[in-house]
Amino acid sequence: MKVLLINPLFENLVEVPGPEAIPELANVAPPLGLLYLAAGAERRSHTVEVLDANLEGLSPEQTAERIAQSRPDVVGITTTTFSLVDVLLAARAVKRASPASRIVLGGPHTALYPDETMTFPEVDFLILGEGDLVFPQLLEALAADSTDLSAVPNLVWRDNGRVRKNPVAPFISDLDSLPFPARHLVPFERYRSYVTREARLATMMSSRGCPYKCTFCNHQHMGGGFRPRSPQSVVAEMEECARMGFREIMFYDDTFTIQRKRVLDICDLVIARRLPVKWDIRARVNTLDEEVLDRLVEAGCVRLRIGVESGTPEILKILNKGIRLEDVARVFALARQRGMTTFAYFMIGNPTETREQIERTVEFAKAIRPDFVEFSPTHPCPGTELYEMALAQGVIREDYWREFARNPRPGVKVKLWEDVLTRDEILHLLDWAFKSFYSRPSYMLQRLSKIRSMSELYRQARAGMKLLLGSVQK
Repeated sequence: MKVLLINPLFENLVEVPGPEAIPELANVAPPLGLLYLAAGAERRSHTVEVLDANLEGLSPEQTAERIAQSRPDVVGITTTTFSLVDVLLAARAVKRASPASRIVLGGPHTALYPDETMTFPEVDFLILGEGDLVFPQLLEALAADSTDLSAVPNLVWRDNGRVRKNPVAPFISDLDSLPFPARHLVPFERYRSYVTREARLATMMSSRGCPYKCTFCNHQHMGGGFRPRSPQSVVAEMEECARMGFREIMFYDDTFTIQRKRVLDICDLVIARRLPVKWDIRARVNTLDEEVLDRLVEAGCVRLRIGVESGTPEILKILNKGIRLEDVARVFALARQRGMTTFAYFMIGNPTETREQIERTVEFAKAIRPDFVEFSPTHPCPGTELYEMALAQGVIREDYWREFARNPRPGVKVKLWEDVLTRDEILHLLDWAFKSFYSRPSYMLQRLSKIRSMSELYRQARAGMKLLLGSVQK
């Protein structure tokens, strides 16, 4: 079958307040989930194309022009709640250009709101949970002109006008059995990150899921518990990326460092094979020590991304973060001593949080001296414990995410946690937090000492001026 997988143009995302410069600092990364699906379909001898309309800046109308030429049998689109408007615009463009194409949606949104999503006539199928094994099964059934799709797990479909939900299969336990993402199907030389020094950026997953229970995370809907790939599989994919010309790899694992021995084994294999790639990871401070950091650095890991969330123990407890501030300070100091670039992520406007606690968080961010910091307004996401708490306590008075799933429209803004502070007060403090952190002369000197090229200086200076002179988008 002819299969087209689309990453749509994101022009109507649900709005999250933040500095005007933040979109400029965002990664332009390959659509990793689609590339996994593409690899699985190619393994079954289907003809697959991947259209990254977001990378190419293609509107729904321009996307329709592309589709009119290829007339795919099946079109797959990854869906999040935040991107729902753009996903449906893309789906409608597909149906206009190629009415016979079957449209399949998957991703976090479909798992949360299957009933609401199937009310849209342009959507033919949903895949709930992981689609790596399920999507090829659906293609096989459609290729055989089967009208009974009840044997395809995780599938939501219409049977003579009646919506049916098939049983959901367990999460994939043997991730090593999956083919590597089909990176050859996208213009991989065009993907970049604000912080990378190399031109070509690859993204990877060495594991799926997370064992931690932070109240603001919805990993339970898509993660299925922590499931690691073997060190041999991970490093084999890194080696493939190096052969393709990638020089930087960004790992998208929720937490790369959960299993200490696995991390050390991965590093040992990278060192032994002398892979010419730099890489960065997301980690938790309670999983890092001096030996692990030393081995990561030796193996080419140059960046750590760490969710700190708050600089006060009482807010960390409410968020069920499970870390200590003294461990945060220790890890950032150790990483700095080893020359690693560090990112610290914080949330502002948490349950019961006061202005004074936010000020303490900003001072803590300065004290641990990360290279980059991101402050985000706390906005309970669909499917999280935090969102259920907000509804139960009346902080958010209506299930507005479900209503949005029923009636998606542009211009919707996330609701913040307004119990102690109002939205305006939170956004004022958010603006102050960024400017207070980034405007310090000591920070500017710290950044200048690490810049290695004029182009890097230009990019960071331009973004910095926007950050300091701009305001928070409300």
